[in-house]
Amino acid sequence: MNTFRKGLDLLLGSVCCLMLAIMVGIACWQVISRYILDVPSTLTEEMLRFSLVWVSMLGMAFVVGKKQHISLTILLDKASTTLRRWWEIILQIIFIAFSVWVLIIGGLRISVVSALQVSPALGISMSKIYYALPVSGVLIIIYSLLNIIESLKDKSSTTDATLHSLEKSHD
Repeated sequence: MNTFRKGLDLLLGSVCCLMLAIMVGIACWQVISRYILDVPSTLTEEMLRFSLVWVSMLGMAFVVGKKQHISLTILLDKASTTLRRWWEIILQIIFIAFSVWVLIIGGLRISVVSALQVSPALGISMSKIYYALPVSGVLIIIYSLLNIIESLKDKSSTTDATLHSLEKSHD
């Protein structure tokens, strides 16, 4: 399970980094073509916009996998370890529900609706842009399930360690 997570992290992180590097190159080309060559590129703005959608959605899945998403922990920091663990599991279940209803179902619906729309500059189907939603939804579900399994393992190992220490103290 750990090697699967590491492989997924490596793949997703590499794709996001590559996309970001390509976006920087495209933005630089846009500036050069507009201000130095005085021949503005018509494709770059649309490429950057669509790339931003994909890198944002994939980045969201990556952040969920790393458990580095935005959260308010002011009350949770003062809570017991048990309450924090249960809250982590509940939060992952909320992520799964959001991913299923909004990202996967909603993303597939909008992809179907926009299948006949074509982007003006690149000439590609807009459904390919909207596929970022269900793809990131599936990745978030995978990461959330991995996070739940990890939390449950941590809970059981902590419980086992506590019971073991209690048994030793009674001997």
